[in-house]
Amino acid sequence: MKRLRQTGAVAVILLCGLGPAPLLAQQTLMPGVSRDVTPKGVTPGPKITAPLKRIPGVAPPPPDIRERNLYRIKVVDTATFEGRYLGRIWRVELPGVSGISRDVTCPVEGGTWPCGAFVVRALQRHIRLSALNCAFAWQAQDRPLRISCALRGEDLSEIVVSKGWAYATSEAPERLQILADEAYEKSAGLYQPPPRGWKDYQALTRKGSGADLPPPPDLPVADILGPINLSGNSGVTEARE
Repeated sequence: MKRLRQTGAVAVILLCGLGPAPLLAQQTLMPGVSRDVTPKGVTPGPKITAPLKRIPGVAPPPPDIRERNLYRIKVVDTATFEGRYLGRIWRVELPGVSGISRDVTCPVEGGTWPCGAFVVRALQRHIRLSALNCAFAWQAQDRPLRISCALRGEDLSEIVVSKGWAYATSEAPERLQILADEAYEKSAGLYQPPPRGWKDYQALTRKGSGADLPPPPDLPVADILGPINLSGNSGVTEARE
């Protein structure tokens, strides 16, 4: 029994020393080597009369690219957006566009002003509850989609560049380069001076909050129990004695 164990161990060592040669030899099957394992009641395959070789499989068809709507859009920066589609969050990066984030500041007399926060909020207000229409293929992994989308029928890349909310990169098409030059000439978006009352606006905005829109202004509430003004003039109707 001990001698049999030693013989088996030597055989295992010899097989391991052969390396990948036995595995490579199985890539080509000679006639007579294969064994017919066709079960009963099934037509057997053709007889093997020549060596069998493995051939590469058929490549899968390309993924189906179609238009999809992304909802509940969040502006990460003025060239990056996140939206929901079928329970997932998809990230879109506009090609040829360099976006502006919220923490970007622009020089102004006596310091800087938060121009990045202004353009991001302006773009978020411009999108509001609209969906982005994008053409892309479904993917299992959460990778960014580097594509351009449409907002209410208009190219989103052209919107952000023409309004001065983002820059056109050197690799951008000529159309975006022209729109970027026009936005600079018109002093739009980032190229405009700080709007009037920007310091008060900054004080009303909570720093680091996730709010996408500024707080609504306080509007007077109409007195629905008061006298009815049939003259059509605005204002409060004075009571007569």
